[in-house]
Amino acid sequence: MSWEKYYSTLQKMPSRMNTPVPFVMKEVPRFKLRKVKSVLDLGCGMGRPCIHLAEKGFQVLGFDVSKSALRMANARVHKKKLMNATFVCGTMTNLPFRDESFDAVVSVSVIVHQFKRNIEKTVFETHRILRKKGLLLTNLTSIKDPRYGKGEKMEDNTYRILEAFEDKHFEETHHFFTRNEASEVLSRFTISKITLMKERPYYWKVLAAK
Repeated sequence: MSWEKYYSTLQKMPSRMNTPVPFVMKEVPRFKLRKVKSVLDLGCGMGRPCIHLAEKGFQVLGFDVSKSALRMANARVHKKKLMNATFVCGTMTNLPFRDESFDAVVSVSVIVHQFKRNIEKTVFETHRILRKKGLLLTNLTSIKDPRYGKGEKMEDNTYRILEAFEDKHFEETHHFFTRNEASEVLSRFTISKITLMKERPYYWKVLAAK
């Protein structure tokens, strides 16, 4: 099952979609201090980070491969009468934006669902569309994750794993990172802070500056 099929057959919006993403909201004061105005939510799904960032006053663009997810996200934004959130459909390895278009990029549990070469393309594209001193905030699965080594091995540190979302089950690609590998992938960035998340200790939290 693809993410498009998951979203297109979803009967009820999961309750988690109404709650902020803790590691994203924790960085809002930093974004404000750095005078961030425009934010790209890369792999926005039904708009969970988009909505909460828009409510904090940022100009947010949600980007996702699933048209069904974007329709739901757009409906939620209209219901809340948020005029500062818009959506675009596409693939994250080839972002349809000009160089230096955004002050920040946020991506929650999305970049890792690819082969490493495509993760590298995504990070390259993210760096390209960020303005000078722009910020990237994301999370990456660690090799300490209990799912590491399970499922079908696709390449080094990459496995096809059975996922369970609400009442749906489907296989999804996961790449798992060592800290050194995460640092290498982010080498284009001037500064990158990589730490294990307190609330989700099997994920690396990444905050990088161009």
